Amino acid sequence: MLGWEYPPLVNGGLGIACYGLSQALAEKTDLSFIVPKSAASPKNMQLIGLNEKQHVAHEVENESVAYNKLIKMHQVDVELDPYQQLPLAKKEKVQETKSQGIFTKKKKSKAPYRPVPTPPPTSSPYTTFDIQDLYGNDLLKNTTLYTELVIAETKDMDFDVIHCHDWMTIPAGIELKKRTGKPLVVQIHSLEYDRSGPESNGLIFQIEKWGMEEADYVVPVSNYTGRIAFSRYGVNPKKLFTIRNGMESILPYKKEKPFKEPLVVFVGRMTQQKAPLQFIEIAQRVLKKKPNTRFVMAGTGNLLPETVESGAHQKLGDRIHFTGQLNRQQLFDLMAMADVYCMPSMSEPFGLTALEAVQFKVPCVISAQSGMYELLKGALFADHWNTGAFAEHIISLLSNHKLRTKCVSQASKDIESSTWENAADRALALYDKILN
Repeated sequence: MLGWEYPPLVNGGLGIACYGLSQALAEKTDLSFIVPKSAASPKNMQLIGLNEKQHVAHEVENESVAYNKLIKMHQVDVELDPYQQLPLAKKEKVQETKSQGIFTKKKKSKAPYRPVPTPPPTSSPYTTFDIQDLYGNDLLKNTTLYTELVIAETKDMDFDVIHCHDWMTIPAGIELKKRTGKPLVVQIHSLEYDRSGPESNGLIFQIEKWGMEEADYVVPVSNYTGRIAFSRYGVNPKKLFTIRNGMESILPYKKEKPFKEPLVVFVGRMTQQKAPLQFIEIAQRVLKKKPNTRFVMAGTGNLLPETVESGAHQKLGDRIHFTGQLNRQQLFDLMAMADVYCMPSMSEPFGLTALEAVQFKVPCVISAQSGMYELLKGALFADHWNTGAFAEHIISLLSNHKLRTKCVSQASKDIESSTWENAADRALALYDKILN
């Protein structure tokens, strides 16, 4: 299995999903999981962090990996992030400005576009994956190096199936398939189409398309994502095999709010995909009928400054609280205080935080353009652009105790089968289908 994140080194849902699936699979089969860097030593599987490995340079064949041939043809922003959260260059000078208790960083200048060079051959006898930031300026270089080191690490490894997660590991998966002849499974947790919309056709889109074409099977985390793979990427529907995410089992609790008003929460990256600006408009509409409602937006991203400014422009400063990035315990505490969870994403392959909200008995209002639409009958849905419908749903849940109870009860039943064990069983069924 090839991945890019593994707890405790995670950026978001990808790492959590990889952890849940791999842990469940490791109880049922022999599993080796290769990641760029690791800080854990699970007992039930072989977790290989390339940052801890040394490889003699000649172990990597001189033949160029296919990825190198692809990236020579494109120009990309040097501040590239796989999930549209643009990081700052390590040496870039920044100035901090304080806005409503939150520090945001502003760039002094924008880096120009430039061709992505093919990384030079290793000049020292040993090469290690020495990276500080998985999603920094050198992301493309890191994915190329990851591909080369995966080939070296697996040279004498015995395995039956290659299972890779998201676009960062696709070049390694394809190269490994080419060299070993082993079947390739590409699991899609998020697509460039989700992050950038219908006009997306850049480098990441092309890598995703390439990976799904080369894969023996494509594993979307929802039928919604499978339909996008078919309609936008041209994937043969016979190659699609949906495996929905499971969830971490949480013992729910309640936490007293520091205020008496009802609380509506948004959790997610502050990016176009997650629609934080729509949430501001939703909040404004709710406040017209429920002026004592409070809102919390948890997360960071390139749209955070604009979202804060939008809230201030609408004079909602005393009604909306921005927390920045939360750790798992802080997120659970927020869910324990919430009265409604709102996910207005423009395109959401799955929506793990919705499952967490349901476990905390929090009713959900969710975008119909999401994987949750096919799973949660006990949630209220609206098209992502219909902020009025979102607001009306929230107002109904805050006003109607009977509706709230009904939604919570039904949603709790809906997620009973959403376990990582079931996801692992489905993955094993796919492996059997490929090998037999």
